[in-house]
Amino acid sequence: MQPKTILKHVLLFNLAVLLFASSYASAQAGTLDPTFATGGLFQAPTSKSATNAVAIQSDGKIVVAGIGVFNNAFADMLFRLNTDGTLDTSFGSGGVANFLPTGAVDEEGFFGVAIQSDGKIVAAADAINGVQLVRVESNGSLDTSFGTGGFTSLISVEFGNGGLALQANGKILLVAGSINPSLMARYTTSGQLDTSFGSGGLVNLQYGTPSQVAVQSNGKILVTSSGFGKIVFGAPAAQTGSIARYNSNGTIDTTFGAAGMAASVASASALVLQGDGKILVAGAITSKLNAPLTANDIGFGVVRYNANGSIDGSFGTRGVAITDFGATANDSGAFAVAVQSTGDIVAAGAAGVSSSATFTSSSFGLTRYTSAGKIDTTFGTNGIVITAINTGNVVSVINALAIQSDGKIVVAGTSTLDIEFETGYVARYLSQ
Repeated sequence: MQPKTILKHVLLFNLAVLLFASSYASAQAGTLDPTFATGGLFQAPTSKSATNAVAIQSDGKIVVAGIGVFNNAFADMLFRLNTDGTLDTSFGSGGVANFLPTGAVDEEGFFGVAIQSDGKIVAAADAINGVQLVRVESNGSLDTSFGTGGFTSLISVEFGNGGLALQANGKILLVAGSINPSLMARYTTSGQLDTSFGSGGLVNLQYGTPSQVAVQSNGKILVTSSGFGKIVFGAPAAQTGSIARYNSNGTIDTTFGAAGMAASVASASALVLQGDGKILVAGAITSKLNAPLTANDIGFGVVRYNANGSIDGSFGTRGVAITDFGATANDSGAFAVAVQSTGDIVAAGAAGVSSSATFTSSSFGLTRYTSAGKIDTTFGTNGIVITAINTGNVVSVINALAIQSDGKIVVAGTSTLDIEFETGYVARYLSQ
């Protein structure tokens, strides 16, 4: 090849690289990350599956919890992804670890996951007769030093919703149950009920179906609850919720809110603490009043509280930030919330459609707010992202989200054609 021809090819290659880099650099925040999995989207390893929770390890690998098919039956499923969205084959079997806790599992499987400081992974499972915890080593094998053979004893409570959190001292908090009863349990680091907490390690929760639990820096425990859980009759519901605070021994902290509880105008499906101690609660809320005899729009709502349970009036509009997703997604709701290192707040859930009072379909939905609770118009389209996972009358919902150290947004969710044909997905979005 002649020198001029070589030079021409080099120049063309450099131009192509620059064009690609320029295109990537200018990509809109809220766009699916093309460097992750396939076009930003990873489909769970089994076709019948659900992904309910996600956590990011210190090395950037992504742990996802849910349910999948194993040996022709449903099993609680964990899988781990490399930072590029491929299965991490050093985890479990080919990247997947399946478990059968006490009794058979129902259609929820794992509903919560957390990573300990030593790299071990704790997951909360919905078994057929209650709920329990499982702990695995960093390679996905059962940690047989935990509980009994890796599993805690079963708590016989009807599962309606739930959450999981780690205390600074390594103890593990689990909330679960339906409206009545609903419980909070605390386990020791070895997987036994902590008898110094509540009554034999258990506490009856104050109100509603618990959705999440978090621990403040002073050791006090926050629990969000709603009347019916995340989705009512297949659709996001603009119902009120609550947030309650408990002392470290499990007693209600009456110095918080009113008699230990603060009301939430959003459905309280998700909870996260800011670095400054303020509290964010997210859910569904009436986002637009329509003409009489026409159903109102339901959208995302985020409420911010001060550490003592009072509404933070400096956030959004008198403490509440609301996003209406418009006529094409008039029945939407947030089921997860997280705070980026910039202070921006990302909420995620379902961008759904209702027609003639019937919920017909939904897509993955996200929105981002500034730290002051204003819509971040640099994110997606005027602050809104809608990702259609499949076509037709499909209900696709983001169940959990986590923020990478570089600010990218990782979400886990499920797309459902009907009860027998669920498929779990993990998606990653650009943050800037």
